[in-house]
Amino acid sequence: MKWLINRPKITLLFFLMLTIVGAISFSQLPQREIPEFSPPIGQVTTVYPGSTAEEIEQQITVPIENELQQYDEIESFESVSAPGISLLTIELDESVENTSVVWNELSQSIQSVSGQFPDASMSPSFNTSVGDQGLATYHILFSDEDERAAIEDVLDRAADDIRSYPDLVGLDVQGSLEQEVAVNLDADLLEENGLTFGQVIGALNGEVELTPIGEWQDDNQVFPVDLNNYATVEEMNEVPIGVDDEGELLRLQDVGEMTVQWMEQEESVHYEGESSIALTFTLASGSSVPEAQTQLDTFVDQINEALPSGTEANLLYTQADLVSELFLDLAISFLIAVAAVLFVCSLGLRPGSALSVAIAIPISLSIGSIILPFLGVGLNQISLIGYIIVLAILVDDGIVVNDNIERQLREGKSPKEAAYKGTKEVFWSVVTSTIVVVFTFFPILFLPGGAGEFIRPLPLVLIGAIIASTLVSLLIIPIYRLWREKKRPEDKERKPAGLLGSWFEKASAGYRTKIMERVVRRPFFVAFGGLAIGTAAFLLIPFIPIEFFPDSDREEVFIEATLANGTPLEESEAYSESVEAWLANESFVDSVSSFTGTNIPRLFGSEGGGEESENLVNFLIYINKEDVEAREAMNYWSEQLPDEFPELESYEVSIIESGPPVGAPIAVEISGDSITDLMDKSSEVQSILLNTEGVVNVDDDVGTAVSSYQVELDRGELEDNNITASEVSEMLAAIGEGVPLGDFDVDGELLDWQLYIEGDELDLLETMTLEGMTDEVALSEFITIDEESIQPRIPRKDGERTITVRAFPGDASADDIIAQVEEEIAGLEDDAVAINIGGETAERTDVFIQIGQIFIVVVFLIFIVMLIQFYSISIPFIILSGVYLAFSGAMIGLFITQTGLGFMSLMGGVSLAGIVVRNGIVLIEFIEQRRKEGLGAQDAVILAAEQRFRPVVLTSLTTIAGLLPVALGNSTLFQPLGITIVSGALFSAVLTLLVVPALYLVRERMKTGSIS
Repeated sequence: MKWLINRPKITLLFFLMLTIVGAISFSQLPQREIPEFSPPIGQVTTVYPGSTAEEIEQQITVPIENELQQYDEIESFESVSAPGISLLTIELDESVENTSVVWNELSQSIQSVSGQFPDASMSPSFNTSVGDQGLATYHILFSDEDERAAIEDVLDRAADDIRSYPDLVGLDVQGSLEQEVAVNLDADLLEENGLTFGQVIGALNGEVELTPIGEWQDDNQVFPVDLNNYATVEEMNEVPIGVDDEGELLRLQDVGEMTVQWMEQEESVHYEGESSIALTFTLASGSSVPEAQTQLDTFVDQINEALPSGTEANLLYTQADLVSELFLDLAISFLIAVAAVLFVCSLGLRPGSALSVAIAIPISLSIGSIILPFLGVGLNQISLIGYIIVLAILVDDGIVVNDNIERQLREGKSPKEAAYKGTKEVFWSVVTSTIVVVFTFFPILFLPGGAGEFIRPLPLVLIGAIIASTLVSLLIIPIYRLWREKKRPEDKERKPAGLLGSWFEKASAGYRTKIMERVVRRPFFVAFGGLAIGTAAFLLIPFIPIEFFPDSDREEVFIEATLANGTPLEESEAYSESVEAWLANESFVDSVSSFTGTNIPRLFGSEGGGEESENLVNFLIYINKEDVEAREAMNYWSEQLPDEFPELESYEVSIIESGPPVGAPIAVEISGDSITDLMDKSSEVQSILLNTEGVVNVDDDVGTAVSSYQVELDRGELEDNNITASEVSEMLAAIGEGVPLGDFDVDGELLDWQLYIEGDELDLLETMTLEGMTDEVALSEFITIDEESIQPRIPRKDGERTITVRAFPGDASADDIIAQVEEEIAGLEDDAVAINIGGETAERTDVFIQIGQIFIVVVFLIFIVMLIQFYSISIPFIILSGVYLAFSGAMIGLFITQTGLGFMSLMGGVSLAGIVVRNGIVLIEFIEQRRKEGLGAQDAVILAAEQRFRPVVLTSLTTIAGLLPVALGNSTLFQPLGITIVSGALFSAVLTLLVVPALYLVRERMKTGSIS
């Protein structure tokens, strides 16, 4: 160290290089609202048209689940089997490092299993991009089908063009229609001409399923041979399909038509009451929001140029606006914090010393940013708050070194000797306190789950900047002070340092004579009196609200609701329009978007991929925050919806929380083998919850039973006519959702190819015939149809049927509600049904336990570091008393402000441990140094307390000043963290100056046996 201080040019050049590299690294960090992280979650979707939920479960879902159970890398999996579709969500264990390899293996295994699926089922689709962040959503309004067709054509081309924009990874279109090639047969014409639909299918397949001819050889020359068959939709209408009674050739166009048409509409989107198509764009991994939005603006401009006159893509939401607003707010907080810290430093340091602290801030932050790109950390609200927190910490070392150099100068040392000795004297204290801070934040990196990924940038920013600030404090500040002192006239009187230098000297003297001399006379009373006051503060915990993550200060409110299972889209759409009009009638509502038959765009913390059905009625409402808060609007609509719209089978009103999504506040899982028993138990649980005060809404993930036609085959009649069950099934499909014929090439684009028989389904049972042994027989002769109720969906968890009942309290506490109903719900459990109560409360408890485990590790690491430095068991306990008192102050601050005790306040507590322990280390280190110089315990304590009074007060004030803008700011996410640190640091600073010296004396007197 002395060598580097004596060679300032080398040292400064090295730091200049690191600062420039760090500044460049910082400027290139991608900007996002929240940290980018990819949860190890994948989704498997398998479509099996026309199947029931039970058929899906047994023929699709269970075979896949059996395959999944062979993989130890899988943490859990859940599934939903619904009519026509199977959805599985797979979560890998967090210990899996190379997730892409596991996903590839799983994909191959699932594709292998799909060989056992029914022929009519489609190939499973595998999606591992559920964690991708959305960038923006646009609406394109249209007034008629012609406009829609033109818009669809533009969007089809745009889906290919988006690949040329590297920061945009996907485009999701909602409310659009897709085209198909349809063969529409007229049942009457088939009957009139004595044809069956099987003959038509055979003729069509005979035209397109041709055996490749290959090559012919003639005279030693090879000729490729191609058969000229019908290849266009128009030509296919000419395909011969039979002859009539007079022997005339019949073509397809004589009994129907093959044409390109729009598929049946399955979803509908409206904006402000007008028909719309919604476009949602997704960010590519590692991309920065501002750059991505610039690319998106160009892309949308191209779309608008191609759209029909009078239509355009209008922006509804973009993350770019939030990022801009967020960065502006945090930048203002940062600048205020910098100004406040420098002002506090100037109170107790000379202008030159305060300037050296000011210089240390950008240097430390720049150097600390060098590692961030390699660790995958970008600029977001978590990393930015990390910079604000570290601002309040990194000046501490500079203050300690500056103050000690100043003390050496006041004692008459030369500038070089003062710079070297003043730095050397606090070297191990500074290094130890830095190691302690690093050890404080390092275990946070191992916090599991979404909460751990969410908070991960915070410790990385803090650790990098703290290490950098230590190097700056131990090398740059001594060099700067040496340079400044050499320029100072030798005969110039050395006045007290700082704007309040005289006050600090008087306060230090008063602290020594009026306080410390009394403390040393009654150390036991002071020590345990202070600890008792701190302990009493923990009695306030029951009166502090519990809040895992606070609400965000956003303007979006979501309503996700369902009508009765089986409700067709037309009815759902009409109902959705009435709800939309009712919502828009509120004066505080700015806009309403409705999504019928589909989900709200995956932009707002959702993992997406949920089941879509025609009975979904979802709404995205933008409110005016000046008129009403989002939670107030949420509670209002939660109470009003069931009265205004009783036909809603289930509904959930929600808002955006500041942290990662955690699910319903209360969730009761009911597991067993019989779906009927599970639904009965679900009804009982829902009844208990609905009758509990404070519960606004209850639903489950099954819903009510839906009416279904059950078809029974007359096996004897089939055998007598030599007709197979497959032929009957195919004809039933043709008069319903259609028979898939494969794909058909239309101008280079492969479209689905379907065959339909037009007419009323039940009437067609009498009209349509199958060719029997001797004559054509009506379809109705082979089947019997009964109407009965079936399960709309069958949910499973880890291979077991599991229904989840969700409850949503209004302003009531979920913990209080669970306490009321837990015993009664648990009493419903029996040998056939297992019940587990969870939800946000359970997840919050798990995270709190994990943070508690991390804090235990932190305490032991701090203890070990101090044990190595002081080689004493008791001294670390004395220093840690400051942490204990800081937590006491944090509880007082949370209680006074009624701020929620949750994830961010606990993160503030962990941060607080690393902040306040520094003062204790430096104070005890000075006491030990004075003891080694020959002073007695009492004199050493008094002298060290006086010498460390100024830096302890200054470092505490800089911490408070740096975090005060956050504690008093508008950020609902970071306010609990700021209040925790500010109140804890304030309380600890006051009591540390009393309790730590007193405990040291108690220790010494216990060693000598003179405790009295």
